Amino acid sequence: MLWSIVIPVKGSVGKSRLDAGDARAALAVAFARDTIAAACASASVDRVVVVTSDPAVTDDLPGIEVVDDPARGLLAAIGAGVAALAPDRPIAVMLGDLPALTPDALDAALELAERQPRSYVPDAIATGTTLLAAHRPEGLRAHFGPGSAELHRRAGHVELAVPPDSGLRVDVDELADLHVAIELGVGEHTEAVLVEAALAA
Repeated sequence: MLWSIVIPVKGSVGKSRLDAGDARAALAVAFARDTIAAACASASVDRVVVVTSDPAVTDDLPGIEVVDDPARGLLAAIGAGVAALAPDRPIAVMLGDLPALTPDALDAALELAERQPRSYVPDAIATGTTLLAAHRPEGLRAHFGPGSAELHRRAGHVELAVPPDSGLRVDVDELADLHVAIELGVGEHTEAVLVEAALAA
């Protein structure tokens, strides 16, 4: 089963809770670029649709389709991405703040998702959602936001048994999350910003 992935990204204006000083905007973009790169390298994914209005997110990244963010919130961005896809193909929505995500981790989760018509992956503390999947776009029941894991479960999405230390579960909103991601190993874009920030300190 080959999946289409929709990744909504605010870009440099995102991650307002990340207390990283002058590096915050660059890190927000780097997180997204590493997330997108992992999706593009996944053997289970044949289309990657990025919904954003920040060209820094997608600049020079091959193999992606870009949809302009309608600027009406996360659910509207997801809707714009879904509308660009065929109605009869498996689809996953993945947040763009997963700098420790690897193609293998995404492949493993999507293999589990093949067994469920609708499914989701919770974040590391099991309250939020990092990935939402359905065998058809019409099966998505998106409820991203506070408490989204429980809302997705109530909507009929089945939790996938993805290990807590998977990079797919480590979304970065605060510095503590970033430290966890660094321990797992972040992608090249995030690593480059961290190195530059350290040199500038």
